[in-house]
Amino acid sequence: MEIIIHARHLDATEAIKNYVNKKASKLTKYSNKINKIQFTLKIEGTNHIVEAVCSAARATLVAETANSDMYAAIDLVMDKLEKQIVRQKEKLKQPRRNKKGEITMEETEE
Repeated sequence: MEIIIHARHLDATEAIKNYVNKKASKLTKYSNKINKIQFTLKIEGTNHIVEAVCSAARATLVAETANSDMYAAIDLVMDKLEKQIVRQKEKLKQPRRNKKGEITMEETEE
């Protein structure tokens, strides 16, 4: 999994980069099909905004959050990504239906 960190209007310290890497590596327990996660850290006024774009095997997930603390904003965006990954995984597990409403037995990849 590739983790990319961009910083706008601030200098991303090693502590912030390590924190983001540590949090992002925990997403692999939900799905091992994640290819790349791109984080954009920025400051607008007094808000610290974190945007995360996660490229997985079948979907691209986007989460954005703002908070007065950068670490809290990172935590919130990671929570949003976790929920989206779990929701996407559950959606793939559901059986597909054809036009008549019958369930087809297609195997889905995990």
